Amino acid sequence: MRPHDLADPEAGPAVRAAVAPGSSPRTGVAPPVLSRVDMRRATVASGNRLAGWAYGLSPMVTESRRSRLGARLGILTAITALVVYVTWRILFTLPLGGWDLVAAWVLVAFEILPVAGLVIRAVTLWDIDTRAPVPVSDARPGQRCVVMIPTYNEPVEVIAPTIAAALELEPAHQTWVLDDGSRPWVAELCAALGARHVTRLEHTHAKAGNMNHALDLLAAEVAEGAEPVDVVAVLDCDHVPLPTFLTATLGHFDDPDVALVQAPQTYYNSGAFDDDGSSGEQGVFFHVLLPGRNHDGAGPFWCGSTSLIRLSALREVGGISTDTIVEDMHTTLLLIRKGWKTVYHHQVLALGLAPDTPEQYLLQRRRWGMGCMQVLVTERLWAARRWLSWRNFYEYLSGPTWWLEGVGTVLAFLVPAVVLVSGARVSTADPLVFTIVFAVMFAVRLWGVRLLFRGHQHWPTAFALRVLRIPVGLACLWWLVTRRELTFQVTPKSGADQRLRGRVPAVVWGLLWTLVAVAVYALLGLSGYVPWHSDPSSTAASGLWLALAGTVLVMSIRRIQAAEYATSRRNAHRVALRAPVTLDGTEGELVDLSLGGAAVRFPRGTLRGGTHVDLALPGTEPVRMETVRVADEPGGSSEVVSLRVPTSDWAAYRTVALWLFHTPAGVVDGLPDGVPAVATRRAERHPHAPVLARQFD
Repeated sequence: MRPHDLADPEAGPAVRAAVAPGSSPRTGVAPPVLSRVDMRRATVASGNRLAGWAYGLSPMVTESRRSRLGARLGILTAITALVVYVTWRILFTLPLGGWDLVAAWVLVAFEILPVAGLVIRAVTLWDIDTRAPVPVSDARPGQRCVVMIPTYNEPVEVIAPTIAAALELEPAHQTWVLDDGSRPWVAELCAALGARHVTRLEHTHAKAGNMNHALDLLAAEVAEGAEPVDVVAVLDCDHVPLPTFLTATLGHFDDPDVALVQAPQTYYNSGAFDDDGSSGEQGVFFHVLLPGRNHDGAGPFWCGSTSLIRLSALREVGGISTDTIVEDMHTTLLLIRKGWKTVYHHQVLALGLAPDTPEQYLLQRRRWGMGCMQVLVTERLWAARRWLSWRNFYEYLSGPTWWLEGVGTVLAFLVPAVVLVSGARVSTADPLVFTIVFAVMFAVRLWGVRLLFRGHQHWPTAFALRVLRIPVGLACLWWLVTRRELTFQVTPKSGADQRLRGRVPAVVWGLLWTLVAVAVYALLGLSGYVPWHSDPSSTAASGLWLALAGTVLVMSIRRIQAAEYATSRRNAHRVALRAPVTLDGTEGELVDLSLGGAAVRFPRGTLRGGTHVDLALPGTEPVRMETVRVADEPGGSSEVVSLRVPTSDWAAYRTVALWLFHTPAGVVDGLPDGVPAVATRRAERHPHAPVLARQFD
């Protein structure tokens, strides 16, 4: 048995032009994208709007003056508010001495801790402009590319769009599907579409081992006379590349010192667990923190997908690291140690799937967090100043230790509670005055930090998810103590057998009931029903933090248990949009579309019967689909037919995928050219303003 299978273009139905397996059939520049101003002026028909990430389809080079000044004003105001508050606490509210003074200083120290972090963020995010090279139309030596798509157990609805879209990319390249699940249907899919299917006999080291096997295979073939490859582009199997993925990024490799080009990871499944209605929880990371690192002596780390790596740099460090379960970040450190540079290309170039449920979210974050603990220990990052610049030293030390925030969150909840039940007098201020001063400081601080993060921080979502990450922080701390062996766990991307709501971690319930018990005891004590040794002023000082902690816990529990984040039986995300279509020649209106099927609305009584029908999406060839059901809509004037793509109809999968992600120009009224149909949103699903438009217009 061979360690890999090479797809034969004639082994399946011909749905593409005959080309070498895994090669692009044509060259040229990807279709242009309208400016953000033009996109904002465009009105998407029938109540649809553009998703927030659509405003990032053009290269984000220079931040708008309004956004930059707002960020600087915000962080300076936040720092000032916190310093003024702490100064007031020290000068005017501390007790005179004894145990009360010690306890008061403990609480004040807890309150002043964020000042250092705010100052550092002010420095690192003062300027976040990025640079973009001239787009590449034809790959030159140094830019010849192979696109690698690692996959393991994901369903066809997840991987087919990525493969189909990757094959359409320009300039000419190869597309390899690295199937670590050795699934026959994936080989059939690759053969039908024209991609190369690669498997291996030993499935060690998960994604890193899968890619290293492909790199070894590539090196062996080049040694035997195959065309050299200079750059490896990496796409997770659920990250569908847009037409500009290669043309916009390959030019970075004209700089011979650049080893890595990282682009944002953007997610198209609106309503995912970490979705905040704008750019998602990771919007701060990809649209603020990484652009802020795009300077000499800094640079981003490899984030695993939507990225390109110079092959010679990988060979110099011995391939992709297999020493930790976060091979991407660890490999970046190896590259930096050898003197290579990394750059950030701030442009939306691919669209992936974010975790839909709390369980998927926790699994993914736990892997990231514990893998970072491995990197922290393996590379001894606390002692890495001799080979890291000052900026990289800070970023790579603070990055892994950030995953211990769950421990800090627990302490943030418990410190005020312990101070409260101790009976110590920690404030001499009038309770009403203390409440007003605290509330003003906290509100100003949140406002200022949100401006610094260019509007990407949605506080209700951020607070709720921080609480959910408490188990991640505790697990990271436990690993640092035990150093037990870790295994790579893939984040599930397929549907579930049952629709189940999320389960709240036991530690979150424990914290909530602890705070409730302390609060009830404090209220009883102030009312004289139980022994209580703290006066109203001190109770207010600690009680406000306690009330804030309890509110955040409740917010998190409600989000975890919300019905919209329950498991789903669907493998494919449905995109709600309205466009004219025909079904066996009958005109109707598209209601939603996914890789697995569609829903179409017709006037009542106009449909003709039939189990198999031809759905014609505007601007593309008809797709054969199966009728699932026909249901009347309320009011009785129309009916909706639900359709699904027949199993193993690879041509149909390709047609639907390209219509969603590489949408032909002018086929949806009001949708700007170059913007994929998957970017459309119903108005009620887009509650926040497009922060990327404000940030770069």
